[in-house]
Amino acid sequence: MPASQSLKPIIAVNARWLLAGKLEGTGWHTRSILWPLIAQHPEVNWHLFYDRKPHPSMVPKAVTAHVITPPARHPLLWEIWQEWSVPRALKKVKAAIYWSPDGLLPSRKTLTKHGLSSQTMATIHDLNFLHQTDNMPARAASYYRRVIARSAREADALLTVSETSALDLQASYQLQGKAISITGNAPQAAFIPHSPAVKADSRERFSQGRPYLLFVGAFTPRKNVITLVRAFNRWKDSRPASQLALLLVGQVLHKDKALKDAIAAGGQDIILHGRAEGDDLNGLYAAAEAFCFPSLMEGFGIPLVEAMAAGCPMISSNSSCMPEIAGGAAHLVDPLDVAAWTAAINELIDGQLPVDEMVEKGLIRAQSFQWQQSVDSLWSRMEDLLSP
Repeated sequence: MPASQSLKPIIAVNARWLLAGKLEGTGWHTRSILWPLIAQHPEVNWHLFYDRKPHPSMVPKAVTAHVITPPARHPLLWEIWQEWSVPRALKKVKAAIYWSPDGLLPSRKTLTKHGLSSQTMATIHDLNFLHQTDNMPARAASYYRRVIARSAREADALLTVSETSALDLQASYQLQGKAISITGNAPQAAFIPHSPAVKADSRERFSQGRPYLLFVGAFTPRKNVITLVRAFNRWKDSRPASQLALLLVGQVLHKDKALKDAIAAGGQDIILHGRAEGDDLNGLYAAAEAFCFPSLMEGFGIPLVEAMAAGCPMISSNSSCMPEIAGGAAHLVDPLDVAAWTAAINELIDGQLPVDEMVEKGLIRAQSFQWQQSVDSLWSRMEDLLSP
């Protein structure tokens, strides 16, 4: 190793969520912060730990990529990866800091056993596994409950994505005396409002020219898509002549017969789009009559910020962090009240919601969320840990 390289501080990062074409919340958070962080700090020797061979697009320039086995996609393999593979990799690269954007860290006991003095950083996005116990397999939930609690207490630097999540961490794990830094999310790209002509083109592409309500997110129980679908179906039953459609954008990650049946009941009025990113996603938001987000719990709720940046009015759940992130720019509804969601759709279509005001507030609010702010916040904590 050249002398100039050996003098650089070494920072290792858990990069196993950097999956090309499959980026979800943690993956987007990692990619959006890590790329500018690495570019802005060439004085660091960066090492990224993957659990399988990464696509070239998921490896930023000027880093050393390590494929660390086994591929960790099951609680038992997570345990092996965290407690056996990662400590050995940290020892090999002599890392001063290890940042885990998914909040999972090797135990301090294991690090000590390997003679490691690496400082650890954990970004814990939410405590869904603690509060929404039906939203993931039992083994996965049990693993997260055990390891996240330990990581939160043992991390040398603890981070999360919203004030709501920070308060939840402090209350759930008795961390009132521990500093928690906020490294919030932001839109995937520079989302902007579109002109009427561009909106019309988007509707032709995505909904056969029909006006539509939009949902964006993974299809999991926590996202509570079924409440929105049932509310929309009720509304359509009362307005059978309406051309309004419901456009569902995202990946099905959970088999749910009730949701499948509810979508089928909507017939051609409910359109399944699949995943979308970049310009296509911007167009979907910008052309929607409203973005509807009935989620039961979020650490942040990136789609809210994306919708606001694209000039899309929002009907959102009033639970967890949604009021914080929307900042007064959304019409808030109880996520479990189907009748309330049906009424909200009715108010929107009948012009009873202050749509122009919501859009204006949303555009201003969206400007509060910038990836660079989170890059700076994360680097500040890294500097603290690197200081003698």
